Amino acid sequence: MSQNRLEELLKKKGIGPEGSKTLKIDELNEIEYLFQDDTLSLTTKATILTALLMLPPSEIESTWLMNFKNKYTKILPRELFVFIETEIATSLFEKYLIQTIKHIHLSYTEASEAMELLLCDDSIPEFQKGAFLEAQRLKRESFEENKAFFDVLWKHTDRIESTLPILFDISDNYDGFNRYHNFAPFFAAAIASCGYPCIIHSIDSVAPKFGITSHKIIRACNGKADKSIEATLKHVSNPKIAWGYIDQSIFHPLLYKLKTIRKEMVKRPFLATFEKMMQPIQAIHGNHLLTGYTHAHYRKEVAEQLQSQNKVAAALVIKGIEGSSCPPLNRETIKVTVTKEGISDETIHASEFIDTVVNQLPSKNIEIQESVKLGLDALDGVENEAYHQIVYYTIMAISGFGFESKESVSKKIKSHLKNGIVLEHFKCGLV
Repeated sequence: MSQNRLEELLKKKGIGPEGSKTLKIDELNEIEYLFQDDTLSLTTKATILTALLMLPPSEIESTWLMNFKNKYTKILPRELFVFIETEIATSLFEKYLIQTIKHIHLSYTEASEAMELLLCDDSIPEFQKGAFLEAQRLKRESFEENKAFFDVLWKHTDRIESTLPILFDISDNYDGFNRYHNFAPFFAAAIASCGYPCIIHSIDSVAPKFGITSHKIIRACNGKADKSIEATLKHVSNPKIAWGYIDQSIFHPLLYKLKTIRKEMVKRPFLATFEKMMQPIQAIHGNHLLTGYTHAHYRKEVAEQLQSQNKVAAALVIKGIEGSSCPPLNRETIKVTVTKEGISDETIHASEFIDTVVNQLPSKNIEIQESVKLGLDALDGVENEAYHQIVYYTIMAISGFGFESKESVSKKIKSHLKNGIVLEHFKCGLV
């Protein structure tokens, strides 16, 4: 119960420069008390301490913090003294952590070293890794830091460089959906039925949302979510299937191992931005990536990183539902197109792709079985929310990359849904 309370206080304070709320004096005193509870996660303690040190304080917080620094040795676990006595930092990782807490950007080389240590060195305490991830997000990562973090993650990805000329890659957030339905596996089968191989990838469950992931949808459909990369490539290369799912535990076990840290630090780290862009199966010239964003500054950051990394053939970055690549059915949104030639953006609306008006509303009680039923019914030709979302997404993806006109894709995908062709692709891809 006390751990839950500490996480609640962290959620309130540690969100970031724009989302954080001021803590009251009784809450700050409560944090002091919780710091002294040896049964609570050291990672959560380190993360909330990092937030208190880095975020602009209110007058009450400033006074509290000044008093706290005069008596911290009686309150904090000894392992966290270095956050206050920064001069006692000895290890390379501690030095990079303290530098970040002081709002000093790391160079590309320093960020690469820090990421290598975070990912590969089990001797570094988890609380320091969690604090580093929190500090980077609160400082806001520089372009060079993000480039370095991406490069290290890319280097440690188990990947097959295939001979496929084209591969669509649905790259949505791994913490899943908790307000809208996740139809990504159905999108993949729909795109595949139109003649374009497609992969999806995710994880069983991860912080901060612990939502409905593609892994959970696959499992709920009695599919295999633990296939090898080789087995998935065989499916993707077969025109009668042409889609497949790959789990992070298979293609990036080092990242998968950080699940506990991510739970206890509460906040979404930069790992969430890049883990979905690792292309565990890659086409000859890179994949055609479909990804999303929520907050405005990521629109530019994600697009420019993708172009700078030069790992994709092209990308569509959508301001989609819950930060995914899935555009909303009931309002306009932004589609950013990334190619080797440049970056452009435009406003899109469902009415440009489908004829039906769908009143799509968020829910506090999204159930996996409901998402699965909607998806399977749509593949049976039932014109429900999933059907219209599948049609919209498929047209947006294929026409957005310039392979076919909207009209051509619309005619094809509607026919494939009505005739059971998408359903057949979907079922074959599950085994």
